Amino acid sequence: MQRQTPEPSSPPRHLAITFDDGPDGDMTPKILSTLRDYGVPATFFCIGQQVERFPDVLKSIHQAGHEIGNHTMTHPYLTKLTDAEIERELRECQAAIEKVVQVPIRYFRPPYGDIDDRVRRIAASLHYEVVLWDVDSLDWSGIPGPAVAANVLPKLRPGAIILMHAGPFAKGTPEALPYVLEVAVAMGYDFVPLAKLHR
Repeated sequence: MQRQTPEPSSPPRHLAITFDDGPDGDMTPKILSTLRDYGVPATFFCIGQQVERFPDVLKSIHQAGHEIGNHTMTHPYLTKLTDAEIERELRECQAAIEKVVQVPIRYFRPPYGDIDDRVRRIAASLHYEVVLWDVDSLDWSGIPGPAVAANVLPKLRPGAIILMHAGPFAKGTPEALPYVLEVAVAMGYDFVPLAKLHR
């Protein structure tokens, strides 16, 4: 197993890894275990309804030191909603998270990456920083681990944000994750929290 060993003297080759749609009772604990083994920080963009179903898993995410982001309450296409509905989606998700862990929620990711100027404005009014991604693993489609890794590794570049999922449909993610982490580190990359990403 290869743990990341940052070298301050070298140019930053930072990556951030993010997981959407959790927490759940199966995939998320497996992902947390792998991240712990490799000493890698991550951001989990959580759905409020999932938080209500699996509060203990959210606590585990927080206790492991990972960042928690807002991924709405019900995972809708936000651009199809009214302003009031969009605001409610964000506020209810934040309330669900804060009921379990008392942490400031800085980041917001719109489901499906579905965003326009109106959604951005509402998110900004609630003091959120919108985070999308650069590298899509396509793990949500249920592809096996080797295919997940093949969608990620060739597209890595300094400052990239990797999108993976922590829900039950992303069946290849637990298998792919150790390989992705090991190969990325072997390529000279260092995984950092979103706040430390040089973009």
